[in-house]
Amino acid sequence: MLRILQLGFILALVIWFPVVSSASTAHIEKLSGTVERCIAGQKLFKHAKIGGEIENGDIIRTGPDGKAVLRLIDGSTMSFAEESEFMLGNELDGSKKNLIGTFFRGVVRAVLTKQPGSYIATPTGVIGIRGTDITLTHSGKMGFYFLDEGGVGIKTNKTTVLLDAGNMTASYAGRKALPPSSFIKSSGLAEARSTLSALTSVEIPSSLKDHTLLNEILARWVINYAHYLAESGQLDDAETALLIAEDMTGRHAVEGEILLQIGGLYFYRFKDVNSALRAYQKIINEYRETTYFENALFGVIRCYHLLEQPNKTKEYIQLYKKLFPSGKHLQELDALM
Repeated sequence: MLRILQLGFILALVIWFPVVSSASTAHIEKLSGTVERCIAGQKLFKHAKIGGEIENGDIIRTGPDGKAVLRLIDGSTMSFAEESEFMLGNELDGSKKNLIGTFFRGVVRAVLTKQPGSYIATPTGVIGIRGTDITLTHSGKMGFYFLDEGGVGIKTNKTTVLLDAGNMTASYAGRKALPPSSFIKSSGLAEARSTLSALTSVEIPSSLKDHTLLNEILARWVINYAHYLAESGQLDDAETALLIAEDMTGRHAVEGEILLQIGGLYFYRFKDVNSALRAYQKIINEYRETTYFENALFGVIRCYHLLEQPNKTKEYIQLYKKLFPSGKHLQELDALM
């Protein structure tokens, strides 16, 4: 399933909050399953309750079966899927920075008031917003953004990509976000958006199938998008898409087909033999019983041949002929020898 790990970039959601005198800045409106709270400055997490107040610096996290809805003082809501973690910021009193909080990992849908001035932070990027309905999912160094309402500027590595309602994008730490794509026009992305809604809804029970489906949809989309970007000559963006795809396959049991496509893109489009070899080797190591193994083995042979490593080339040719005595690449291998 698509595990949501540490986020790949800082988010900035721009909203202005009124000055308040109360210490409490939010409360848990709904929850299901395991939801915990850690009071600011402490290390111990305790079970949270509906109606429980969340103060600046407090951390809430959801377990593998947990979901929670956090209502902020201005009426905004943040809905967290399972295995999410968020620290409420200490700038909700109208001060200059206006930090809503820091979203460390997970899936969140943030429905925020249309007032400029505040932001949400993560370790490595910035998103500027003037009121919005946005859903985010992050894993490792990558992140996906689906915007239903409002307008955002996703800033990573000192570059900002504008995102309008009905569009989504993906980002990788240290690189600019990918050019936006419409999730309304794409049936696959529309399905991903629907799945994200289910994951962040307290009323809809969680299931392993939801995460697996989301992972497969996003993996296939980003690979297809990488092909499109490469064919369009947008090589930097295509490489970002490949890095996202590799991060996904490195953390989840995505089918070997995805890795095979990654290897092909690196080999043919980027002439990056070492990166192609890494993808092919992963198939050989982890997907030996799949239909992708033969093509991956042939890919490894071509890579070692181009890297001028004759001993490795010969070793893998012998392995190929042993495993596939009637293989479809035999003539090409004889030509290499």
